[in-house]
Amino acid sequence: MYRYPIQENIYLQFRNNYCWYEYSTSKTVEERGKWGSKKEFILSVAGAIIGLGNVWRFPYLCYKNGGGAFFIPYVLFLLTCGIPLFVLETALGQYTSQGGIMCWRKVCPLFEGMGYASQMIIFYGGISYIVILAWAFLYLFSSFSGEFHPRHNSSLVKFRC
Repeated sequence: MYRYPIQENIYLQFRNNYCWYEYSTSKTVEERGKWGSKKEFILSVAGAIIGLGNVWRFPYLCYKNGGGAFFIPYVLFLLTCGIPLFVLETALGQYTSQGGIMCWRKVCPLFEGMGYASQMIIFYGGISYIVILAWAFLYLFSSFSGEFHPRHNSSLVKFRC
């Protein structure tokens, strides 16, 4: 489909040997960026899904909640709820070419709250990751300065070997 502006808010469109005028009262939406390749998209999604929470917390949760007794329901809920909801959100974003809030508003204006709720979840999850990264940087920089060693600071030593 080709769209040519004729005047302000009036466009001439061509598609499959048809031509028509379109009057638009809204501003034109700028073209959003697209993924360079399918491999780039898959690696980006894998990096988002397999984050610090899954690498650090999942083994702890398996150990704390009984190993296989926790792992089987986890995989069951992952297959029945987690993956379908992820595919829904990804497909909705690709179909509407909008962000996390506007894509839900485009489906139904009442669903706009779901977009805001998901953004708040991401925001508060980011705060917890910032705390983890702050601790990692604290240990990294103190290891270079020489103040990290437990012999220099007895408050770091909880027990004697």
